[in-house]
Amino acid sequence: MNQKSVSKGDMPIITLTSDLGDNSHYPAVVKGIILSMYPDARLIDVTHNISNFDLLEAAYMVKNTYPAFPKGSIHMVAVDPDQKQAVVIEHEGHYFVGPNNGILSLITNSSRVEAQLIENEGLIRKDYPISFMAARIFGPTAAFLASGGTLEEIGPQVSLNILKWGEPSYSNNCLRGKIIHIDKFGNAITNIEKNGFLSLKNGRRFEIYIRNVRLKRIVNTYADVSKADALAIFGESSHLEIAMREASAADLLGLKVNDMITIEFSS
Repeated sequence: MNQKSVSKGDMPIITLTSDLGDNSHYPAVVKGIILSMYPDARLIDVTHNISNFDLLEAAYMVKNTYPAFPKGSIHMVAVDPDQKQAVVIEHEGHYFVGPNNGILSLITNSSRVEAQLIENEGLIRKDYPISFMAARIFGPTAAFLASGGTLEEIGPQVSLNILKWGEPSYSNNCLRGKIIHIDKFGNAITNIEKNGFLSLKNGRRFEIYIRNVRLKRIVNTYADVSKADALAIFGESSHLEIAMREASAADLLGLKVNDMITIEFSS
């Protein structure tokens, strides 16, 4: 069997994403467990301030973070793990450790159905409760991989639960999508991607409708509008964002995750 492992010499990075809260002791406990197993671990906090049980928010954060890290990095994702299967998947040279609740498929846009079930008794800290899976299983497994452990040693293959972001729809010259994330600045990120939009636009004029806002252009920078004006822009993730210059679009426009957005093209 061709065993996949992380080379010890690489001193891989372990990133940590959770809803445990920066103002709690829980993230420190997880780090302590990892370092006690593998003192050379390089730990990077993505965030521990994910909204409680919010899979979409966590998936968006990790999805747009992990490509910046070197291959071989290990990404621990601990959101809504209570009594869920704990699994590992490998994707594009990265390793993801988390619950089998669909979040890993959101991060990787993966249609694959196989994951490694974390079943190795040596990776389960039974002195921590099932409700604290980050300490009980995820952290120890991340440390095991960082120290050179193989996927096959972790446990058998199981089906990976799949969730979908939801694809925009197009009919009658209208592209319809939805908000999938609100960032800390109150910018509303949609599931409309730049390449798909440009392919449909094909030189046509368009108008964007979302709640009571109407926008007829997509700007290149926030400086293209006046302060507190609403704008549409393709952000670093190449997704269309509805924002306001130096203000929160979510607060002032009342935007929320799953709100619909429509782009109407001239015929």
